[in-house]
Amino acid sequence: MPVYDEPFSLFEINEHAPSPSVLAPLPIKPEQIQAIREAFERASVVSQDDRKAVIESVVIREVGSLRELKAVEAQRILRRIDGLHRAKPTSTGSAWDNREEDTWIDKL
Repeated sequence: MPVYDEPFSLFEINEHAPSPSVLAPLPIKPEQIQAIREAFERASVVSQDDRKAVIESVVIREVGSLRELKAVEAQRILRRIDGLHRAKPTSTGSAWDNREEDTWIDKL
């Protein structure tokens, strides 16, 4: 059985560790920032606190501004905002028509 001086490799391929710059995610692009802002407007999320809560629920960390985000996080954020927008029912009638629970009149 041959003895190897190098650590065991499954495929006997010389592996080179990627440089740290290759592993670092890219910063968010200005057009992604604009898309996030527009998505919040469409979803009627106007409060900065609400916007921050949505973003932080996606990236699972504290975020001080949109510029702190990474490009890969933008798509996940946009999907979450789109889900919020679709989850809101459209109002097609009065408050009476759009009530969620039955009243005593409905039960007659």
